[in-house]
Amino acid sequence: MKKIIILLLSLFLISGCGILEEANNSLTYVEEMTDYLNEAEQFANEFPALVEDAAADSSAIPQLEDRLNVMKSEIEEINELTPPSLAEDLHTKVENYNDKALNGIEQVQAQIDKGEIQLNELQNLEIVQTFNQLQQIKGNLENLGQ
Repeated sequence: MKKIIILLLSLFLISGCGILEEANNSLTYVEEMTDYLNEAEQFANEFPALVEDAAADSSAIPQLEDRLNVMKSEIEEINELTPPSLAEDLHTKVENYNDKALNGIEQVQAQIDKGEIQLNELQNLEIVQTFNQLQQIKGNLENLGQ
């Protein structure tokens, strides 16, 4: 009888640890995604001015390139996250937006590599719009964290 009780308690504790681990993973995911969404919002706010500066003064191009590279790295890191089961659909939406953003970043980088920074073309890219769409996900993410 003692063995059965110990076995049942052990199973209960093991499953309880799994629930605790899932909750911990969810909180970590929410924190990382929130940080990313805040970074994306900041990038969307800064991008038009960075493009204007780079188009007007070639000495500002390295700053634009650095910012693009940092954002590209952030996107790739977020895409590699393994979401908790509660956030799988949300993560898929983020990945879709991120794919569009990466495409836009690569277009900007290609223009820079060619030496063709044309203000009108860069401002019409969907980068800012895509990052703004990501902000809509922020509310869903905050609900997940509760």
